[in-house]
Parts: sequence; structure tokens; C-alpha cells
Amino acid sequence: MNQPPKTNLNTVSVPDDLRHVFLTAQEYVKNYFSFVQSDPEKGLIKFSGERYILVRASSMSKEFFDMMALMYKDRGKEEARNLSFNFLFDIAHSIGKADAKSFFSKMAVTDPIEKLSAGPIHFAYTGWASVKIHPLSSPTPDENYYLIYDHPYSFEAQAWLEKEEKTDFPVCVMNAGYSSGWCEESFGISLVTAEIECRAKGDRHCRFIMAPPSKIKDHITKYSKKAYIKYEHYKKIDVPEFFKRKRLEDELRSHKDHLEELVQKRTDKLTKTNQQLEEANIALKVVLKQTEQKEKADKENFLVNIKHSVMPYLNELTQTNLNKEQQSLLDQLEKNIHHITSPLISKLSSKYLNLTPMEIKVATLVKDGVANKEIANTLNVSLNTITSHRYKIRTKLGLKNKDTNLRSYLLSLE
Repeated sequence: MNQPPKTNLNTVSVPDDLRHVFLTAQEYVKNYFSFVQSDPEKGLIKFSGERYILVRASSMSKEFFDMMALMYKDRGKEEARNLSFNFLFDIAHSIGKADAKSFFSKMAVTDPIEKLSAGPIHFAYTGWASVKIHPLSSPTPDENYYLIYDHPYSFEAQAWLEKEEKTDFPVCVMNAGYSSGWCEESFGISLVTAEIECRAKGDRHCRFIMAPPSKIKDHITKYSKKAYIKYEHYKKIDVPEFFKRKRLEDELRSHKDHLEELVQKRTDKLTKTNQQLEEANIALKVVLKQTEQKEKADKENFLVNIKHSVMPYLNELTQTNLNKEQQSLLDQLEKNIHHITSPLISKLSSKYLNLTPMEIKVATLVKDGVANKEIANTLNVSLNTITSHRYKIRTKLGLKNKDTNLRSYLLSLE
């Protein structure tokens, strides 16, 4: 920037170490607003070729709050005030950033303090308020940034005072938004401003503290311990946030996405678990079937072993000359063997369409290729009885009047 002219700094009050920078900015902004063009027929107001608009101050302050209170009366004054507060802060913050960027380009400055310097002076020339920056301020481009300042003649506080209405909350929300927007653009860090005292409330000043969002409450607490107003007052101060509604919506969307992700993970886990259970169930069924088949085979093997390993010897014994006592023991042995094998035979009867135990014995011997006469001898019955059993077996198996070999059919059942 050029060397500051030899004039008084009358549009802004700053600490002495910043005076020369603000003098240069004052001269630039003064010249900028000296070239004015007004053409009501075209609805134009221009300063140095840049178009501006005039807005009635009260319509963006007192009357705006009244309108919002009327529109949202069903939700209560508190919510209407919050909606007004957030809307005006976001608009002003955006305007402050845009104006700052435009002036940086025009003034060809890059130093953060030089960028900051045009803000309060432009603020004064456009009718928002005058600015007084306090010596305790330390505007640095890092998390230690701290700015404490007053806005004498704030258009927002003045609008309430002129209506002779005293509020219980700070009203200079556009002042806070614009100044934080300009400084945020100047220093390249996130900044927020809280109005800690307001003339519309009956306080001595419209005073503000500006700092990074993570530090603002600590600065307010520190200030409150030395202020003339009761400490409890500063606990109620609302700290504005640029696009708070958007942040809350983003957080809600993020939370929703996170919940959907958790639900999907849980669903995938349950699906996998169900699949594993289904596979385990199938495997269990296979094992059970194999066990049943083995158990059945074991029972059949047991019967076969009885038939081949025991019964032939019993049959041979019956052909020998046994005394009465020996015959009695042999009869008892046959009864015991029948008692052991009969439950197994009854369980196997379903395989042969509910054949009787005697028919199962005959069918088993036929399947093994034993001739009728041998079967009769084995079972100690007549040949006619065996012929009758074969007839009944063929009938039950659906082979009656069919040219089908009984033994071949029985073998096919295996």
C-alpha cells in the first residue's frame, strides 16, 4: 500500500500501532465513495462504477424481527427470534466476505492487517456503524486471533431505540455477521462474532468479541469477570454460527448415513449368520441321515448275522436227538432270540409295505436265494405255508398277476 496521507483518522478508532494502515485505507475508501453516480430512472446508484443498493435500516432489524414473530407466532417468540437471528447473520456474513474479496482486488493488498483495514471504513461509509477497535485486540492469522471492538451508532440498535423498545437480547446481528465475514476473508481462518453488550438492551455500548469458534466462549468468560454487567448475563449470550442450519442438516444427514451403515452391517451380519445356520442345519441333516442309515444298516446286519451265524446251528440242533431238558433249553433260546429281534423286524416292516414279521422272514430268505423247501425247514413250517406267504407277499408288493420275479424285485428294494 502507498504511504498514508497526513490526515486525521476520523472514520474508525484503532490502536496507535495500526493507525498508519487504517489511514491509507481511509483515504482509499474516501476516494472510492467520492465518485458517485445516481440515476433514479434506471434504478442505479454507483460508487466508483460499482452498483450499490439502499435498504431502509429498520426493515432489516426491528421490523424484520416483528415480521418473523408474526409469521412464526405459533412456534413462540424464542424460535422466531432464532430464525431471524440465523438468517440475518448468514446474509451479513456472506456480504462481508464478498465485499472484502472485492476490495482486496481493487486495493491490491495481501497482508491480513491491510485487508482488514478497509472493512471498518467501508462499514462507516455504507451506513452500518462506526467502529472502535480496542487496544487489547490481537488480530493474528491463527487460533489466537482476538478482536474486541464497539460499533457506535449501529443501525440495528438505533432502529430499536428509535421505536423506544427495549430488548432483552442483543440485536446487532448483521453488524456481527458482516464484520466476522470481512475478517474471516482477510485472515483466511474461521471466525465468529458475538455481541456481548448492546445499547438496545440498555447497555453502554454495542460491544463485540471476535475469535475462532473454538475460542469464543473462553474469551467471553474471561471478559465477563471484569465487566460492569453481572456475570450471569454473559452465560446467556448466543454465539452465532455461519450457516448453522446447514451444519445441523449435514450432521443429521451424516448421522442418518451412519445409522443406515450400521443397519446394513447388522443386516449383512444377520444374513451371514442365517446362511451359516442354514449350512449347519443342512450338515446336521446329512449327519442325522447318515446316522439313521448306519443305525438301520447295523440293525439289518444284526438280523443277517443272527440268521446266518446263529439260526443254522439252531436248526441243526433241532435235527439231533435232544433229550427233554435240552429241547426245553433250545426252545427258550429261540424265544429269547425272537424277543431280541422282533422289535427290529417290526421297524423294518415299513420297508416291505407293512409285511408281518413271518412274511418279512420269508421275504428275507427269498431275497437271499433260499429255496422254498429250505425256507420251510428253516422256519419249521410246511411247504404249503411258505407258498401261501409268498402269495401274500406278492399281493402286498403289487406283484399279483405280474410276470415279475419276487427275488429280483426284493433285491431291487435294496
